[in-house]
Amino acid sequence: MRRYSMPDIGRAAAASVALLFATVAAGPIDQLDRFAGTWQTQGTFVETPYSTAGSATGTATCAWSTDHLYMICQQSNVLAGKQDDDVAIYSYDDASQAYKFYSVRASRSTTATITIDKNTVTYPFSFTNNGETVSIRTLNEWTGPDSYTWRSEFSTDLGKTWTLMASGTSQRTSH
Repeated sequence: MRRYSMPDIGRAAAASVALLFATVAAGPIDQLDRFAGTWQTQGTFVETPYSTAGSATGTATCAWSTDHLYMICQQSNVLAGKQDDDVAIYSYDDASQAYKFYSVRASRSTTATITIDKNTVTYPFSFTNNGETVSIRTLNEWTGPDSYTWRSEFSTDLGKTWTLMASGTSQRTSH
C-alpha cells in the first residue's frame, strides 16, 4: 500500500482545485481559442455560377482582444492571383447564446451567426440572385488541434443539395 505524504495530498488538492477552476472558468467564448495563432491555408476554387476556378493561399494571424471578448484575425489571402485581405472578428453573444462572425474588407463587410461544435465550424450566408435564394456555407472541420480542412458550397434548393465551390486545408504554424 502506497502512503501519501501531506505534500502529495496538497499537490493533488491543488490540481483538483485548478481543474475545477478551469472547468468552471471555461465558457462558450473559449471555443474560439481554436483559432489562436498563425495559420497557413491553401486550396482550390472550382468554376460554378458563384465561384471562379483558381488557387487560394493565405495567412491568418489570430489573437484574443485584451478583454478576451473577441478573437481577431488579420488575414492576407491570394485568390486566383488577386490579393484579398480582411480582418475577421469572432465573438459570443451570451444573451442569444450564439457565435458571431464579422469579416471586414476595405470595400465591404459581412456578418453571420456561425455554429461551433466539437470538430466543425460552419459559416452560413445567403443572398438573392434574380429572385432566387442562394445559400452558401463554409465548413471548417478540425482534423487535429493544429489543422483543419475547409470547403465552401452553395445551394439553390434551400439546403437540400450542396455544390462544391472550393476546398483546402489550413495548418497552424505557431501558437
